Amino acid sequence: PMLFYGTLYRNSCFSFSFIVFLLITNTSFGGIIKGKIRDDKGMSLPYATVYIQGTTIGTSANTDGEYQVQLEPGTYKVVCQFIGYKQSSFNIAITGNEIVNHDFVLADQSLSLKEAVISASSEDPAYPIIRKTIARRKFHLDQVKSFQTGIYLKGVIRSQNLPDKFLGEKIKLAKIPGVDSNGKGVLYLCEEYADYYSDDNKERTVIHSVRESGNPNGFGFARFPSVVTFYENNINLLGGSSRGFISPVSDYALNFYKYKLEGEFVENGQTIYKIKVSPKRLYEPTFYGTIYIVDEEWAIHTIDMFLTKKSNLDFLDTLGVQQLFLPLKKDTWVAKNQVIYFTLNILGFDVNGSIVTVYNNQKVNEPIPDTIFHKDIISTYDKTANKKDTSYWVNTRPIPLESDENRNYRIKDSVRIVTSSPAYIDSVRMAHNLTKATQLFLGNTTWSSKKYKNVYTINPIMFNPGDYNENGMFNYNTVEGLNIAPKLDWTHKVDTDKIINGAIAIRYGFHDVHFNSIAKLEYTKRDRSWRGRQWTLGVQGGKYVFQDNPENPIATIFNTFSTLFWRENDMKIYERWEGSGYYKRDYGNGLKWDIKLSYQQRIPLENTTNYSMFHPNAFNFTDNLPPHLKSISVWEKNDAALAYFSLSYKPGYQYIKYPDFISGFSTWPVFALSYDKGVPNILNSKANFDKWRFSVQDDFRLRLLGSLTYNIAVGGFLNDKYISVPDLMHLYGNRGIGFASAYMQSFQFAQYYDWSNREKLYGEAHIEYNMLGLLSNKIPLLRQARDNNERYVRHDTADGG
Repeated sequence: PMLFYGTLYRNSCFSFSFIVFLLITNTSFGGIIKGKIRDDKGMSLPYATVYIQGTTIGTSANTDGEYQVQLEPGTYKVVCQFIGYKQSSFNIAITGNEIVNHDFVLADQSLSLKEAVISASSEDPAYPIIRKTIARRKFHLDQVKSFQTGIYLKGVIRSQNLPDKFLGEKIKLAKIPGVDSNGKGVLYLCEEYADYYSDDNKERTVIHSVRESGNPNGFGFARFPSVVTFYENNINLLGGSSRGFISPVSDYALNFYKYKLEGEFVENGQTIYKIKVSPKRLYEPTFYGTIYIVDEEWAIHTIDMFLTKKSNLDFLDTLGVQQLFLPLKKDTWVAKNQVIYFTLNILGFDVNGSIVTVYNNQKVNEPIPDTIFHKDIISTYDKTANKKDTSYWVNTRPIPLESDENRNYRIKDSVRIVTSSPAYIDSVRMAHNLTKATQLFLGNTTWSSKKYKNVYTINPIMFNPGDYNENGMFNYNTVEGLNIAPKLDWTHKVDTDKIINGAIAIRYGFHDVHFNSIAKLEYTKRDRSWRGRQWTLGVQGGKYVFQDNPENPIATIFNTFSTLFWRENDMKIYERWEGSGYYKRDYGNGLKWDIKLSYQQRIPLENTTNYSMFHPNAFNFTDNLPPHLKSISVWEKNDAALAYFSLSYKPGYQYIKYPDFISGFSTWPVFALSYDKGVPNILNSKANFDKWRFSVQDDFRLRLLGSLTYNIAVGGFLNDKYISVPDLMHLYGNRGIGFASAYMQSFQFAQYYDWSNREKLYGEAHIEYNMLGLLSNKIPLLRQARDNNERYVRHDTADGG
């Protein structure tokens, strides 16, 4: 029976911005065996495996076939192995710190194929082998109770071509360190070395060293890509698909795959079957490739599998994995190395990458001290993990660097010295302070003082394409007519963890001739030793214009266009004097709360203009107070003393302990409770209500069935003696022009105020089920449209479009 440790981060997520990681095993200084690995035609064999027979100690070659292994004094048999080639070995005695050069030349693995009687109803001899392997799948998956290993992982992303422009901006190749004039070079390079422990549901990774090219303070990745276990029914290979992929030895694999026995060979006294695997149908989440099975044990010996767009990859063009297993002891096999590779060609960017992982000193079902595990901490960095010098890496890395990787380290280290200098940082700041005309009209304009001590931001004249809910300076509505509303934000950095934020906004309506201004000032203190843990204290005061719905469902730019062009004035507004103070607390462990106390004077407003550019006499604008609200609330000038409290909790937090701080995350739902109180008889306050709301939100994967996202809430009024329009429960509608609002918070096509209410109890549910191609990829016309679109994008970008 074969061991495969599937608990090693089965659910690791993949994202384009962090594809490369590296780890390296504790190795004592001693002799070094090094050389190249080629086939008998002289071609290099990338990622070939070299190990010491009878152990799991060894390494992988780089893409040029170069390898090196450090060994303490002793006598060893060194074995070299590569998928599809016959093993080669030699004996050596290490006496001290000598360097031994030995090149391996591997011959093609000769396969024998037994004669079989073929008939119309007979099946390929591979099927009985696969059935026996499937029958043993659960045993192999559950065999490991505890597992320990040392890990070295090296990841690299390389560019093969870059476009001339991206998002309208010219790409200056000379300013991208490590990339040549043809757009080729290393974009990202990282190495890490760690120990990994698991025992049932407990896990712990201890990162001993990490190096990111060009970033001396880089942490690499605290959660490594999982040892991809094909004994799982569903495999999420580097997040290549939200649905995952079907293993060729899963319980239901025979419904999805075709198998062909290509032959067998004997290795170390065991018969190994080579079986070709291919999907029965296109556009299923299935692999292509080859799997090697050990006779009688029905265990995986070697994996060489890949995926394409026709396998339902979400983002990448191709994604593959290669694995080699070694017998740790009788009936127990462990992965010696794993190579994950990918390619991506989109919008003119042609990149590829690889993640090479070497596992050493594996231990299965051996005692692990209880002190290794912590209830919530899953990864820990050594204090000096990212402080190792170059000589450390030269003496410890088991996979030799390639020429472009060496060059990338040198270039980015040199560039870092320049770009981290105060003079360079200040020159970049001054360059960013040069305002472009397009920024004034579209997008915020930002100026920074020296060392970014103060940052000032002003809103655009028209609107911000990155945030349509942020007001531009000029807008139009039926209450104010044309209005100007500049806003200035200010951020002052007291030090790294203490921030002062301020904002002032003024507003003038040219038709109703009202002037308003409001200001905010807040102080935030962050916990330097715990990311996400902070508190904020703030005050706000002044008079300004607000939407009747505090959620601000209508973007002012869209209301401007709909009013002027379609004669639809959906946004309903009022004026408000306000003085308030608030306090927010985030504990960085999933628990946060905030409280706000305010005193307001609400002032109803009426339409003052009937002008529109088109259809001026078609019909009248609607009143500024929707008719439905007149019947359910009091809308008059009134004072209100208000208290607000909210509490949210996301359980299941796990933590990563970096050298100088802790950071956490959770995959559990978010539970939130809010309470609004209108307090009467304070000064002239008429407000007298109690409003509550409880919600649960989550987003989780259903494997092959897709994904499910939901936001479910209940709430209501415990007391409704005096409720003003802004205090009602307003539905988050979205019926105007513009983009769809967030699905999980709003109701598409719903009228903005027709469903506002003061009910004692209401329920609200937003549920989105995404099949992620479960049915659409089986419909030929939809499938063809997707293929044609992909071809169009590639053709367009290839021509520099």
